[in-house]
This record gives sequence, structure tokens and C-alpha cells, in this order.
Amino acid sequence: MKLRALSLLLLLLAPACAAGDREVTLRFDPRFGSEPFACGRDFAGIGTTGASVTPLDFRVYVHEVALVRAGGERVPLVIADDDTWQHDGLVLLDFEDGSGACMTGSPGTNKEVRGTAPDHDDYTGVEFIVGVPDEQNHLDGATAPAPLNAQGLWWSWAGGYKYVRLDVRPTTQTEFFYHLGATACAGDVAQGFTCQYDNLATVRLDGFDPDSNTIKVDAAAILAGVDVDKIPDGMSDTLPGCMAFPGDPECPAMMAPLGLRFESDEAGAAQTVFSVAD
Repeated sequence: MKLRALSLLLLLLAPACAAGDREVTLRFDPRFGSEPFACGRDFAGIGTTGASVTPLDFRVYVHEVALVRAGGERVPLVIADDDTWQHDGLVLLDFEDGSGACMTGSPGTNKEVRGTAPDHDDYTGVEFIVGVPDEQNHLDGATAPAPLNAQGLWWSWAGGYKYVRLDVRPTTQTEFFYHLGATACAGDVAQGFTCQYDNLATVRLDGFDPDSNTIKVDAAAILAGVDVDKIPDGMSDTLPGCMAFPGDPECPAMMAPLGLRFESDEAGAAQTVFSVAD
């Protein structure tokens, strides 16, 4: 009888432990301006000269995802681990499918963040950080768990991961890059690493209902302030685009859309890459 009573008590308590939480799926909508992002097609009107580009890659890491209540309370989203896109609070958003010119070897896509949060009815915002947290940023990409083993998103132990990778092909050259990560990093595997600039972008969107809204991610905004057709001169500019190297002339204009300042920890202007969409 005692065993039966204990079993009954556990059954009664089990729903109470889970009560008050709900599943949340945040949906992301990748775009080139007003056009849906897609591999295998061209996009016009890009950058300062209105260039035409073909996408090669578009992936973004995010972490510290939270919903925001009407009173301003930040409620962390408990990320559900899986074997591919989500692990230990980090999520890889992968917008390319490996088709067309997007020959990344990654046909899978992920446009969602999935987790649980308390079942409040007054969520009016969402917040997240673009990038990889320091404690995960200096793992070995060859042996790290997914999504930190994604092909093409690891520089080195010292350099860490590429938080954002947006590569396009203009008509004038084979590639124009945007690889954002921590910079001015030093150290070793035994002692650990430190970076002078973490380049982590905090994004907060108000007027967001997780049940009905999506989050627009605009690749065109990242490229809006640069001439993607410009061919590097090999002296003052050694590569097309921004890889966050010291002195890279395209980086200030390409980091500003995420609210970042190049080679500085000071906050920049408001970000323009992410916005609320119905």
C-alpha cells in the first residue's frame, strides 16, 4: 500500500513540476531587403553602388536567447539540445541549403530557435546575442559537438569561431566576404585565450509576439555601406569584404549594422540587421 501511495503521489506531482512552462519556437526569416533569401538566384540593388550579387553562404550563431515581458523583465529561453543545431544554449541559424552557388557541403537548414519558457501572456519582446560565448569560442572545431563542428565556421583556437558568415559573389570578382568573430585574441590551449574585442552583438526587438511574429534577418543591411564590386588594391585593402582583420577598411561599415564598432568595445548605433516581421 505504501508503494502504491508513493506512486500515486509522484503521478500527482509530475504535472505540477512541468506546469507553467510552454514550448517556444522563434522563427527567423532570412532576406535580401524585401526579397526572401535563397541560394541559386541573384539579388540586385546591393551596397553603395546597387550591385548584383549571388549568395554563397549565410549562417549566424546566437546565444543567451530570452523573451521580454511587458514590464521589461527578461525571461531566458531554455534551449532544447539536439544533435545538429542547438547545444548548451548556443544555436546555429543556417539559411543556405548547399544548392546553386552555395556549395558549403551543408544541405540542411535551420531557421528556428526552440526552447521552453514560463507560460506568461505578456511577452512583448525578444533578446539574443549574436556570436559564440567565450567559454565555447576556443574549442577545436574538428572535435567540438554540433553546432560548433559546422564546416567553414572555425578559424582556429586563437581566432575562435565565425559568428556570422555572409559570402556573396558580385559580378566583378569571385567572392566578397563577411566573417565576424572575436579579434585581437592571444593565448594557447593549455593556458586559455583572451580577446581584446569580443564583437558580440546584443539584439533586442520590441513589439514581438513569439506566437505570431517572425524575426527578419536582412543580409542586404550588412552590405549596405560598402561597394561589393570594388576589387582590393592589394595594399591598403588586401581582401574583398571584412574578416575583422586589423585595419580592414570595409569592416567599420559592415560591423555597424549589428551595432558594433570596429576595433572598439564601445557600443555603436542601433542595429539594422534584425527586425520584427508578421
